Amino acid sequence: MTTAVKGKTAALESKAAVWSLRRPALAALAALLLLAAGGWYLLGNRSVGPAQAAHLSIVVLPFANLSGDPAQDYFADGITENLTTELSRIKDTLVIARNTAFTYKGKSIDAREIGKQLGVRYVLEGSVQRDQNRVRVNAQLVDAESGAHLWADRFEEDVTDLFKLQDQVVAQLAHNLGWVLVYAEGEKGARSKNQDAIDLAMRGWTLVHRSHQRPRDERLESLHEARALFDQALEIDPSYAEALAGSARVYGIEYTLGSGTPGTNYDVKVLEPADRAIALDPNNIRAYYTKSEYLTLSHRPADGLGAADAGLAVSPNDAVLLIARAFAENSLGRYSQAKDDMERALRLSPGDPPILGYLHVTAGIAEIGLGQFDRAIEEFHKALDVGWRQFYVHAYLAAAFAHLGKMDEAKAALAEAGRLEPRLTVKWIFDHLQNCPAVLDGLRKAGMPEE
Repeated sequence: MTTAVKGKTAALESKAAVWSLRRPALAALAALLLLAAGGWYLLGNRSVGPAQAAHLSIVVLPFANLSGDPAQDYFADGITENLTTELSRIKDTLVIARNTAFTYKGKSIDAREIGKQLGVRYVLEGSVQRDQNRVRVNAQLVDAESGAHLWADRFEEDVTDLFKLQDQVVAQLAHNLGWVLVYAEGEKGARSKNQDAIDLAMRGWTLVHRSHQRPRDERLESLHEARALFDQALEIDPSYAEALAGSARVYGIEYTLGSGTPGTNYDVKVLEPADRAIALDPNNIRAYYTKSEYLTLSHRPADGLGAADAGLAVSPNDAVLLIARAFAENSLGRYSQAKDDMERALRLSPGDPPILGYLHVTAGIAEIGLGQFDRAIEEFHKALDVGWRQFYVHAYLAAAFAHLGKMDEAKAALAEAGRLEPRLTVKWIFDHLQNCPAVLDGLRKAGMPEE
């Protein structure tokens, strides 16, 4: 496709091609938008009016056509309509209908006023511009209560390469939007006096996400607070999948850190609530991730791979699940496959620190397994640069430096890992982290004690 569509036949052909390929892309965006945001839902059949907007309630305003050609309105309208339709199909969400949303087309109305009129918490708006063989899409999310702009992003690609737009750009926007919604909803819950199960679980998940970049003691404190919030949510609603997944996640991290009470049965604490969350909500990505990671780290990587693949069957473009699969692949010695998954995850989610830390660490382990120690060091330094300053990053750096014979750097990295986690031994690493023989050999070379 080169210039603006000319003639009725060309316009109809272009519209059919765009909508036929764009629909799955928008379905992926819609699903990831809500799955990454935590699967919030509207309880029962309660009608929600302007006085009380539901957890995740949203209106997709008509995307503006900035092409300067009215004949291109169908392109912008198609994005708006398909996205609204796909969002509406997801269980127990409140999405304003297409016909209502289109009454705002061409009007300049403040998002706060729209929120009051429609009773929604969020307004998603955007624009589409086609210029010869290029398409540019801008989108932004606005808090309908405060009018604050929570997130904005854009993509630009050749209009002829719609599959690339679907697989890379659309999924990237969805992931970025999902993380913003997690934090936004968590903050709303923290300020709210309405301590219902949804608010409690969202606050818990926000604490979990933010804990990853904190020192060990502060991290444990945040995780204990998160567990208490998930427990409170489950007292209100024992069948709330997000709270079940959150409880499983906290215990899974506790297992990794080796910080739990001796004798704790982590299969019960992690796998049982994760499986129940999946049974209640087969689209619960967090439960799949937690289950996969725990199985891999507890030396059942084949089962961990199966759990990650089950999640990816539901959400093929989820970067977190790709990381979980790479965890398992590393432990199975499939380093090239793990590296491929990390490259794909980076394309999907290049701007999310909570994901980037995991991503670079996992990619670094794959590079060690492949004998690419310089590349591994680059990956671990990238993890540190995004604030992922966990003990194991320094331990992995020590292993990579030792393989290169850079013993001064290896011992310095090992000393920092030991400062952050004094219990470190080769056996401790084997018991709690990904199984990569080359990592363990490197740690031995760096001087880490066996037990």
